[in-house]
Amino acid sequence: MYTGLLHSHRSLAYLFLIAALATVLVALFNRLQSKPTSRALNGLTLATLITGHLQLLFGLALYFVGPWFGLLAENAGEVMRTPELRLFAVEHLSVNLIGIALVTAGRIRYKKLDSDHRKHQAVIAYVGLGLLLIASRVPWDRLF
Repeated sequence: MYTGLLHSHRSLAYLFLIAALATVLVALFNRLQSKPTSRALNGLTLATLITGHLQLLFGLALYFVGPWFGLLAENAGEVMRTPELRLFAVEHLSVNLIGIALVTAGRIRYKKLDSDHRKHQAVIAYVGLGLLLIASRVPWDRLF
């Protein structure tokens, strides 16, 4: 079960990163060219939201099924002193939770705002910051 979850989490990571990057780029280009909000941007924000939430679900399942929660519960001091253990047991989870919350807030703001200009700004700010946070805690050496 753990191996299947891990492969799903890794595979979905590519989709999320591509969708989030495309979302920010389309919003940025639309904003710079003063274009109206498009159906493509709506679809991209939704795809980013869905893949992000799926990533969160798989990640939480991995956290509690895998070794990280047990290690942290048994010996928190050692986990916090060891950078690789701390990355997976604490930083990856907490920073990515914040990143997904920002992506979610970006989608909500996108849907609620009336002005195309403000919609683009919200997507760029929230989804962009969420993507940066998540990318900062992706274990890139294990993703490839």
